[in-house]
Amino acid sequence: MLAPMRLKILAFFLLAACGSDADPHELGACEGWLDNMGNPFVGMCEAGCKKPPRLEGTSCDTVASAGCASFSFSGNEGCCIAQASTIKFFECQ
Repeated sequence: MLAPMRLKILAFFLLAACGSDADPHELGACEGWLDNMGNPFVGMCEAGCKKPPRLEGTSCDTVASAGCASFSFSGNEGCCIAQASTIKFFECQ
């Protein structure tokens, strides 16, 4: 009887760990971004921008840009904007 209870507890912790929201500002490698010349972007991306997002036809203002193409990432609405050699996720204001 004790074994099924342990399995339920383990399953609960696994679901809780998998369901947590990712930090949109954690740095990692970029995948699929191109620079203005059409070459693969060489640099880092914040987690919200790791892959080019599917745009949802909305726009918003951020501290980095007005009227940027916005999308939702882990419950945060924002835009991906390149700054130097990093693409950053800026939340809508």
